[in-house]
Amino acid sequence: MIHFLKLQATSILLALVLLINIQLLANSGRLSLWIGGAYVPVIAVIGLTSIGVFSRVAIRQIVQLTPTLWNLSLYLLWLPYLALFTFGWTRVIPAPNEAAWPSPAVGLVINALVLTFPLYIFIIHMIARSKQQTM
Repeated sequence: MIHFLKLQATSILLALVLLINIQLLANSGRLSLWIGGAYVPVIAVIGLTSIGVFSRVAIRQIVQLTPTLWNLSLYLLWLPYLALFTFGWTRVIPAPNEAAWPSPAVGLVINALVLTFPLYIFIIHMIARSKQQTM
């Protein structure tokens, strides 16, 4: 049961890193109004920092998991959490008007992020497995 809960916690963490980056891209119009012309470097720094920090935490959590076939479920478990968090985000902080909606080009970038995210999980998983002690 503890293994299951650790697996779920890791999946939530992976969904959060993607949610942060998606929301940074989707709300770049609002950020440009708040920050001004320097919003692009701010988005890049926050996005890359979140990926770095969450990657280190996820690697530590995956190393603590016992090596089983159930660990491969990480490749799919993040998706329902991402959908749940995105739904919650849009209910808590809705777009004030249609001008705040992201452009279709941002939608393509978000789709590319979601489709390549399993590759990110694969890289994290392999780094964690290389650091794990062998018996």
